[in-house]
Amino acid sequence: MIRTESVVPDGNAGGAAGVGAKHSNSHRRRTSGLPWRVLTAVLIYAAIALIANWPTWPGDPNRIRAGDLEQMVWFLAWTPYAILHHHNVLYTTWINYPRGINLAQNTSSPLLGILSAPLTLLVSPIASLNLLLWLAFPLSASSMFFVLRRWVRWDLAAFVGGALYGFSPYVVTQGFDHLNLAFVPLPPLILLAIYETLRPDSNSAGRWGIALGLLVVAQFFISPEIAATTVLVAGVALVVLAVARPHLMLPSIHRGLPGLVLSVAIVGICLAYPISVMLAGPYRFHGPAYPGGVSADLLGTLAPTAMQRFAPGGLSMQGSRLLFGNISENGSYLGLPLLALLVVVLVRCRRRSWIRFAASMVAITVILSLGSHLIVANHRTPIPLPWDLLQHLPFADDVIVVRLSLYTALFASLMIALGIDELHTRWKDRSRSIGAVTQFQRHPLAWGWALGVLAVASVLSLVPSWPFPTAPAEVPSYFSGLAVDRIPPGSVALISPYPSVAELQPQMWQAVAGMRFRIIGGYGLVADAAGTSSNFPAVLQPEDVQRFLWNNATGGTPYPLGTVPQNSTRLACQLRVFLKTHHVDTVISTTSGAEPQRIRALFERALGQPSGNHGAVNVWYGVQNDVWRGSLPCPS
Repeated sequence: MIRTESVVPDGNAGGAAGVGAKHSNSHRRRTSGLPWRVLTAVLIYAAIALIANWPTWPGDPNRIRAGDLEQMVWFLAWTPYAILHHHNVLYTTWINYPRGINLAQNTSSPLLGILSAPLTLLVSPIASLNLLLWLAFPLSASSMFFVLRRWVRWDLAAFVGGALYGFSPYVVTQGFDHLNLAFVPLPPLILLAIYETLRPDSNSAGRWGIALGLLVVAQFFISPEIAATTVLVAGVALVVLAVARPHLMLPSIHRGLPGLVLSVAIVGICLAYPISVMLAGPYRFHGPAYPGGVSADLLGTLAPTAMQRFAPGGLSMQGSRLLFGNISENGSYLGLPLLALLVVVLVRCRRRSWIRFAASMVAITVILSLGSHLIVANHRTPIPLPWDLLQHLPFADDVIVVRLSLYTALFASLMIALGIDELHTRWKDRSRSIGAVTQFQRHPLAWGWALGVLAVASVLSLVPSWPFPTAPAEVPSYFSGLAVDRIPPGSVALISPYPSVAELQPQMWQAVAGMRFRIIGGYGLVADAAGTSSNFPAVLQPEDVQRFLWNNATGGTPYPLGTVPQNSTRLACQLRVFLKTHHVDTVISTTSGAEPQRIRALFERALGQPSGNHGAVNVWYGVQNDVWRGSLPCPS
């Protein structure tokens, strides 16, 4: 067990021996109550998280929230399938056939796919998604709780800090649509490992260096972006600490260098191949994933969005319009009550060096999240900001800078936990006579009421607008039954509605079917005709077939752009060419989409009556053998 006296740093006046003895005694007291306190905290976090998706329960295979989470179902299914069938986890032609997709450049989260593989294989990848969506909140909060217990002596302070991080507006907002970005238990542990590796009096820098390397690798396989930004923010934090305490810089480097070398070696060995696939692997795109990125708005720190339950309606509406209405990325909210509480903590506890450090990092991460130029109320001003320089770092152009709000929440949580712990200690020990606490000692009830009001207001302003809306997954029984086994394994299927960013369900059906077949189309970041990033699948020939299927599936603008053809003998002949050229063996028509009857009519004109009827699903098998048969007068 690591000694508490060496782990809990404090910038207050006082002898080292006294501080060490005090922390040692505190550690002994905490150890006696460790099991039930920790268990209680984790259970409370877990219970709160149940509200998020209610009535969808963790492991529910029948309900889901539409959007990018349907894409995540596919990613969770792909990893175990690829491993068991000896495919490459990092790229494939199982979607966007025949052009393929580079999964290393996408949010595929292979580590989450591995961790949830038993549930995926035994039940459904939808069940795995719902389990992980629930776990994201309590695991993130619990991780911060455990880290904070190394800095504070009062477990309630650590509990509050853990909750503030694990249920922060950033995590709540990302939890609505992006599992890989909401699943953030590792950043606090990475920062802890960096601190312990470089701590001047550390006797276990090597072990912490190994832990650091493994944590960074694990985070990379959940989200490379979060791994990169965590390392970036850690670098900024080290610079701040070096400036504040320059006399500790050389001892820290001397002690921590072996551990850092070990961590870099582990990261280099483990990530060399996946990074090479990202940079030069098959089916990759060139340039940034999201050109232009998304920056936080200056007003976003104060303006709540629809994600906050108790926000005034008008203010919430204005906040939701920031980031040009991209509410799924607008997680920079802190709120006026919490900001006031942070200021009070800083003023009352300014003698504690770690509170000053945390306050500095809150300010720095807020500024970094604003991007290269200040944006106010969706108006981009000419005022340059520090990110204008940092964006030239390797891979920085792939960072969505508003997501740096994660670290604002992290350091705000640290600051609040340290402040609560400090004030609690002062309340218990009024014999201390440091000038900074004189007013607190003279008027404890007044200060207690003031802090209590701010704390309650902060909690109310941050309460999420839960539960998130979920609905039945609506997976046709054909894809989870035995009938789908009639499709030859690894063959190509054309599904209607055409799988795309506008119609994610067919991609999810493929995942539920155990990845038995490849599909044309799909949703992911793929290379367009110019080789740059696109959310739209490859344009296949003859283009009129794709235009017709896309338009009648979505009811909107066709893709690729052009005049939508009518169902005719000419189009039916083009469909035959499309199927032959792209090696389609099975055609599947469902009742989903805007105009499913028109699509089925085209399939019947080209292929005749379906081979099988399964309720809402009609299937044409063995298309390659039959595509040129029949009486359709197609030119040779």
